Amino acid sequence: MNLTKYTPYILALALLYCDSPTAKKYYKHVDENGIAHYSDKPPKDADEFESWQVRVEDSKYEVKVINRGTKESPVFYAINRYHGPVEVFIEFLHRDNITANPEWPASYVVPANSELYLSTLKPIDKYQAWSFKYSIASTLGDPDSVHDPNHVYKLPFMGNRKFYISQAFNGKFSHFGDQNQFAIDIAMPEGSDILAARAGIIMDIAEDFYDGGVDAKKLQRGNYIRILHDDGSMAVYAHLQLESVLVARGQRVEVQQKIAQSGNTGYSSGPHLHFAIQVNTGLKLESVPFLLQHKSGAIKAPTIGPI
Repeated sequence: MNLTKYTPYILALALLYCDSPTAKKYYKHVDENGIAHYSDKPPKDADEFESWQVRVEDSKYEVKVINRGTKESPVFYAINRYHGPVEVFIEFLHRDNITANPEWPASYVVPANSELYLSTLKPIDKYQAWSFKYSIASTLGDPDSVHDPNHVYKLPFMGNRKFYISQAFNGKFSHFGDQNQFAIDIAMPEGSDILAARAGIIMDIAEDFYDGGVDAKKLQRGNYIRILHDDGSMAVYAHLQLESVLVARGQRVEVQQKIAQSGNTGYSSGPHLHFAIQVNTGLKLESVPFLLQHKSGAIKAPTIGPI
Protein backbone atom coordinates (compact mmCIF):
# COMPACT_ATOMS: atom_id res chain seq x y z
CA MET A 1 0.00 0.00 0.00
CA ASN A 2 1.61 3.19 -1.19
CA LEU A 3 0.93 6.03 1.21
CA THR A 4 3.06 8.68 -0.43
CA LYS A 5 1.16 10.72 -3.01
CA TYR A 6 2.33 13.06 -5.78
CA THR A 7 -0.43 14.66 -7.83
CA PRO A 8 -0.31 17.39 -10.51
CA TYR A 9 -3.08 19.97 -10.69
CA ILE A 10 -3.98 22.38 -13.48
CA LEU A 11 -5.77 25.74 -13.07
CA ALA A 12 -7.26 27.28 -9.99
CA LEU A 13 -10.40 25.20 -9.61
CA ALA A 14 -8.88 21.73 -9.53
CA LEU A 15 -10.00 19.84 -6.42
CA LEU A 16 -9.32 16.50 -4.78
CA TYR A 17 -12.28 14.33 -3.96
CA CYS A 18 -13.20 10.81 -2.91
CA ASP A 19 -16.12 8.87 -4.29
CA SER A 20 -18.80 7.69 -1.89
CA PRO A 21 -18.27 4.08 -0.79
CA THR A 22 -20.42 1.45 -2.48
CA ALA A 23 -21.82 -1.63 -0.75
CA LYS A 24 -21.72 -5.03 -2.43
CA LYS A 25 -22.64 -8.54 -1.41
CA TYR A 26 -20.09 -11.36 -1.47
CA TYR A 27 -20.36 -15.12 -1.19
CA LYS A 28 -18.15 -17.92 0.04
CA HIS A 29 -18.59 -21.66 -0.40
CA VAL A 30 -16.29 -24.63 0.16
CA ASP A 31 -16.14 -27.27 -2.56
CA GLU A 32 -15.86 -31.04 -2.15
CA ASN A 33 -12.06 -30.74 -2.01
CA GLY A 34 -12.18 -28.29 0.87
CA ILE A 35 -11.16 -25.29 -1.23
CA ALA A 36 -12.87 -21.99 -0.41
CA HIS A 37 -14.23 -19.94 -3.31
CA TYR A 38 -15.24 -16.27 -3.19
CA SER A 39 -17.52 -14.44 -5.62
CA ASP A 40 -19.80 -11.45 -5.93
CA LYS A 41 -22.54 -13.76 -7.22
CA PRO A 42 -24.34 -16.67 -5.46
CA PRO A 43 -22.70 -20.03 -6.28
CA LYS A 44 -24.74 -22.01 -8.83
CA ASP A 45 -23.74 -25.51 -7.79
CA ALA A 46 -23.68 -25.15 -3.99
CA ASP A 47 -26.61 -25.35 -1.60
CA GLU A 48 -24.60 -24.21 1.42
CA PHE A 49 -22.66 -20.97 1.38
CA GLU A 50 -21.91 -17.86 3.44
CA SER A 51 -22.80 -14.34 2.35
CA TRP A 52 -22.12 -10.86 3.68
CA GLN A 53 -22.36 -7.25 2.58
CA VAL A 54 -19.17 -5.24 2.55
CA ARG A 55 -17.81 -1.96 1.25
CA VAL A 56 -15.24 -2.91 -1.36
CA GLU A 57 -12.94 -0.12 -2.51
CA ASP A 58 -9.27 0.54 -3.01
CA SER A 59 -7.56 1.87 0.10
CA LYS A 60 -8.52 5.54 0.15
CA TYR A 61 -5.94 8.22 0.73
CA GLU A 62 -7.47 10.55 3.30
CA VAL A 63 -5.63 13.78 2.39
CA LYS A 64 -7.24 16.46 0.24
CA VAL A 65 -6.35 19.97 -0.87
CA ILE A 66 -9.39 22.10 -1.59
CA ASN A 67 -10.23 25.67 -2.58
CA ARG A 68 -12.32 27.44 0.07
CA GLY A 69 -12.07 30.79 -1.72
CA THR A 70 -13.51 32.00 -4.99
CA LYS A 71 -12.71 31.59 -8.64
CA GLU A 72 -11.04 35.01 -8.61
CA SER A 73 -9.16 34.46 -5.34
CA PRO A 74 -8.50 30.78 -4.51
CA VAL A 75 -7.82 29.99 -0.85
CA PHE A 76 -6.28 26.56 -0.41
CA TYR A 77 -6.61 24.31 2.64
CA ALA A 78 -5.23 20.85 3.31
CA ILE A 79 -7.64 18.39 4.94
CA ASN A 80 -6.19 15.45 6.87
CA ARG A 81 -8.64 12.75 7.96
CA TYR A 82 -5.99 10.44 9.37
CA HIS A 83 -5.63 10.21 13.16
CA GLY A 84 -2.01 11.18 12.85
CA PRO A 85 0.04 13.94 11.17
CA VAL A 86 0.65 14.17 7.43
CA GLU A 87 3.33 16.14 5.57
CA VAL A 88 2.15 18.11 2.52
CA PHE A 89 4.42 19.79 -0.03
CA ILE A 90 3.04 22.10 -2.73
CA GLU A 91 4.78 23.98 -5.54
CA PHE A 92 4.02 25.76 -8.79
CA LEU A 93 4.80 23.96 -12.02
CA HIS A 94 3.72 27.02 -13.97
CA ARG A 95 2.49 30.49 -13.01
CA ASP A 96 1.46 33.50 -15.04
CA ASN A 97 0.35 36.76 -13.41
CA ILE A 98 -0.14 35.01 -10.05
CA THR A 99 0.97 35.82 -6.50
CA ALA A 100 0.73 33.41 -3.54
CA ASN A 101 0.59 34.38 0.14
CA PRO A 102 2.36 32.55 1.75
CA GLU A 103 4.62 31.88 -1.20
CA TRP A 104 5.12 28.42 -2.72
CA PRO A 105 7.00 26.09 -2.76
CA ALA A 106 6.24 25.24 0.84
CA SER A 107 6.01 22.25 3.16
CA TYR A 108 3.37 21.85 5.85
CA VAL A 109 2.66 19.33 8.59
CA VAL A 110 -1.09 18.91 8.92
CA PRO A 111 -2.05 17.68 12.41
CA ALA A 112 -4.23 14.63 12.96
CA ASN A 113 -7.84 14.87 11.84
CA SER A 114 -7.67 18.58 11.05
CA GLU A 115 -7.60 21.28 8.35
CA LEU A 116 -4.70 23.65 7.72
CA TYR A 117 -4.60 26.89 5.75
CA LEU A 118 -2.00 26.75 2.96
CA SER A 119 -2.11 29.88 0.83
CA THR A 120 -4.24 32.49 -0.98
CA LEU A 121 -3.67 33.00 -4.70
CA LYS A 122 -4.46 36.23 -6.56
CA PRO A 123 -3.69 37.73 -9.97
CA ILE A 124 -0.99 40.38 -9.86
CA ASP A 125 -2.97 42.40 -12.40
CA LYS A 126 -6.65 41.55 -12.13
CA TYR A 127 -7.31 43.07 -15.57
CA GLN A 128 -4.95 40.62 -17.27
CA ALA A 129 -5.33 36.88 -17.92
CA TRP A 130 -3.85 34.61 -15.26
CA SER A 131 -3.22 30.90 -14.90
CA PHE A 132 -1.21 28.44 -12.90
CA LYS A 133 -0.34 24.78 -12.58
CA TYR A 134 0.81 23.19 -9.36
CA SER A 135 1.68 19.83 -7.84
CA ILE A 136 1.09 18.32 -4.42
CA ALA A 137 3.07 15.61 -2.66
CA SER A 138 2.02 14.18 0.70
CA THR A 139 3.30 11.51 3.07
CA LEU A 140 2.01 10.07 6.32
CA GLY A 141 3.83 11.07 9.50
CA ASP A 142 5.77 14.06 10.80
CA PRO A 143 9.26 14.35 9.25
CA ASP A 144 10.50 16.24 12.32
CA SER A 145 9.73 13.41 14.73
CA VAL A 146 12.63 11.25 15.92
CA HIS A 147 11.87 7.58 16.43
CA ASP A 148 13.62 5.45 19.03
CA PRO A 149 15.64 2.75 17.21
CA ASN A 150 16.30 0.95 20.50
CA HIS A 151 12.67 0.42 21.43
CA VAL A 152 11.89 -3.27 21.97
CA TYR A 153 8.67 -4.51 20.34
CA LYS A 154 6.60 -7.30 21.84
CA LEU A 155 5.36 -10.25 19.79
CA PRO A 156 2.28 -9.25 17.75
CA PHE A 157 0.52 -12.51 18.67
CA MET A 158 -0.37 -14.63 21.70
CA GLY A 159 2.69 -15.91 23.53
CA ASN A 160 1.38 -19.48 23.66
CA ARG A 161 1.33 -19.79 19.85
CA LYS A 162 4.23 -21.15 17.83
CA PHE A 163 4.74 -19.31 14.56
CA TYR A 164 7.48 -18.89 11.97
CA ILE A 165 9.06 -15.83 10.34
CA SER A 166 8.88 -16.73 6.65
CA GLN A 167 10.34 -13.46 5.35
CA ALA A 168 12.58 -11.12 7.31
CA PHE A 169 14.38 -7.85 6.55
CA ASN A 170 15.32 -7.49 2.87
CA GLY A 171 12.98 -10.36 1.94
CA LYS A 172 13.41 -11.27 -1.72
CA PHE A 173 9.80 -12.27 -2.45
CA SER A 174 7.94 -9.05 -1.70
CA HIS A 175 9.95 -6.87 0.71
CA PHE A 176 11.26 -4.54 -1.94
CA GLY A 177 11.05 -0.77 -1.87
CA ASP A 178 11.67 1.60 1.01
CA GLN A 179 8.31 1.00 2.71
CA ASN A 180 8.82 -2.77 3.04
CA GLN A 181 12.57 -3.30 3.15
CA PHE A 182 12.58 -3.88 6.91
CA ALA A 183 9.22 -5.65 7.17
CA ILE A 184 8.71 -9.20 8.38
CA ASP A 185 6.14 -11.85 7.47
CA ILE A 186 4.94 -14.22 10.20
CA ALA A 187 3.20 -17.30 8.81
CA MET A 188 0.08 -18.13 10.83
CA PRO A 189 -3.38 -19.60 10.24
CA GLU A 190 -6.21 -17.27 9.31
CA GLY A 191 -8.12 -16.09 12.37
CA SER A 192 -5.09 -15.98 14.70
CA ASP A 193 -5.30 -13.18 17.27
CA ILE A 194 -3.13 -10.15 16.44
CA LEU A 195 -1.83 -8.03 19.33
CA ALA A 196 -0.35 -4.53 19.39
CA ALA A 197 3.44 -4.85 19.57
CA ARG A 198 3.62 -1.33 21.04
CA ALA A 199 1.15 1.18 22.48
CA GLY A 200 -0.16 3.98 20.30
CA ILE A 201 -3.07 5.61 18.46
CA ILE A 202 -5.01 3.83 15.72
CA MET A 203 -4.11 6.09 12.80
CA ASP A 204 -5.98 4.22 10.08
CA ILE A 205 -7.65 0.89 9.30
CA ALA A 206 -8.97 -1.05 6.31
CA GLU A 207 -11.05 -4.18 6.87
CA ASP A 208 -13.43 -4.57 3.91
CA PHE A 209 -11.33 -6.66 1.53
CA TYR A 210 -12.15 -10.35 1.32
CA ASP A 211 -9.50 -12.14 -0.74
CA GLY A 212 -5.82 -12.24 -1.61
CA GLY A 213 -3.30 -13.47 -4.14
CA VAL A 214 -0.12 -12.51 -5.96
CA ASP A 215 -1.86 -10.58 -8.72
CA ALA A 216 -0.46 -7.03 -8.82
CA LYS A 217 -4.06 -5.77 -8.66
CA LYS A 218 -4.12 -6.95 -5.02
CA LEU A 219 -1.38 -4.52 -3.93
CA GLN A 220 -3.87 -1.87 -2.77
CA ARG A 221 -6.55 -4.28 -1.60
CA GLY A 222 -5.43 -5.68 1.74
CA ASN A 223 -6.80 -5.16 5.22
CA TYR A 224 -4.50 -3.45 7.68
CA ILE A 225 -4.13 -1.43 10.88
CA ARG A 226 -1.69 1.47 11.17
CA ILE A 227 -0.71 2.49 14.72
CA LEU A 228 1.03 5.80 15.47
CA HIS A 229 3.55 5.55 18.32
CA ASP A 230 4.52 8.28 20.77
CA ASP A 231 7.88 8.84 19.01
CA GLY A 232 6.20 9.44 15.62
CA SER A 233 6.96 6.03 14.11
CA MET A 234 4.10 3.95 12.74
CA ALA A 235 3.48 0.19 12.86
CA VAL A 236 1.66 -1.54 10.01
CA TYR A 237 -0.19 -4.83 10.57
CA ALA A 238 -1.32 -6.11 7.16
CA HIS A 239 -3.25 -8.90 5.36
CA LEU A 240 -5.83 -9.02 8.15
CA GLN A 241 -9.00 -11.07 7.98
CA LEU A 242 -12.18 -9.52 6.59
CA GLU A 243 -14.06 -7.41 9.17
CA SER A 244 -11.90 -8.68 12.04
CA VAL A 245 -10.59 -5.32 13.32
CA LEU A 246 -11.47 -4.83 17.00
CA VAL A 247 -10.35 -1.20 17.38
CA ALA A 248 -11.46 2.16 15.98
CA ARG A 249 -9.66 5.05 14.33
CA GLY A 250 -8.40 7.49 16.94
CA GLN A 251 -8.49 4.92 19.75
CA ARG A 252 -5.44 4.47 21.96
CA VAL A 253 -4.34 0.88 22.40
CA GLU A 254 -1.90 -0.58 24.87
CA VAL A 255 0.93 -3.00 24.20
CA GLN A 256 -0.29 -6.60 23.74
CA GLN A 257 -3.91 -5.48 23.35
CA LYS A 258 -5.87 -7.61 20.89
CA ILE A 259 -6.55 -5.54 17.75
CA ALA A 260 -7.60 -7.93 14.95
CA GLN A 261 -7.26 -11.40 13.45
CA SER A 262 -4.77 -12.52 10.85
CA GLY A 263 -5.83 -13.26 7.30
CA ASN A 264 -4.75 -13.61 3.71
CA THR A 265 -6.04 -10.44 2.05
CA GLY A 266 -4.27 -8.24 -0.47
CA TYR A 267 -0.96 -9.14 -2.12
CA SER A 268 -0.35 -12.38 -0.28
CA SER A 269 0.78 -15.89 -1.24
CA GLY A 270 -0.66 -17.47 1.91
CA PRO A 271 -2.01 -16.69 5.40
CA HIS A 272 0.40 -14.53 7.35
CA LEU A 273 0.90 -11.24 9.20
CA HIS A 274 2.98 -8.55 7.51
CA PHE A 275 4.52 -6.30 10.18
CA ALA A 276 6.67 -3.20 9.66
CA ILE A 277 7.75 -0.01 11.42
CA GLN A 278 7.72 3.07 9.19
CA VAL A 279 8.80 6.70 9.52
CA ASN A 280 8.49 9.81 7.37
CA THR A 281 12.01 10.82 6.32
CA GLY A 282 10.86 13.94 4.46
CA LEU A 283 8.13 13.31 1.89
CA LYS A 284 9.19 9.69 1.88
CA LEU A 285 7.74 6.79 3.88
CA GLU A 286 10.45 4.33 4.85
CA SER A 287 10.57 1.17 6.92
CA VAL A 288 13.22 0.98 9.64
CA PRO A 289 14.91 -1.92 11.45
CA PHE A 290 13.47 -2.84 14.83
CA LEU A 291 14.14 -5.11 17.77
CA LEU A 292 11.76 -7.90 18.78
CA GLN A 293 11.51 -9.66 22.14
CA HIS A 294 11.16 -13.42 21.66
CA LYS A 295 9.33 -15.80 23.98
CA SER A 296 12.63 -16.69 25.64
CA GLY A 297 13.12 -13.05 26.55
CA ALA A 298 15.92 -12.64 24.03
CA ILE A 299 15.96 -9.27 22.29
CA LYS A 300 17.20 -9.25 18.71
CA ALA A 301 16.50 -8.25 15.14
CA PRO A 302 14.01 -10.64 13.51
CA THR A 303 15.42 -13.44 11.35
CA ILE A 304 13.83 -16.26 9.35
CA GLY A 305 12.83 -19.17 11.58
CA PRO A 306 10.68 -20.06 14.60
CA ILE A 307 9.66 -17.16 16.78
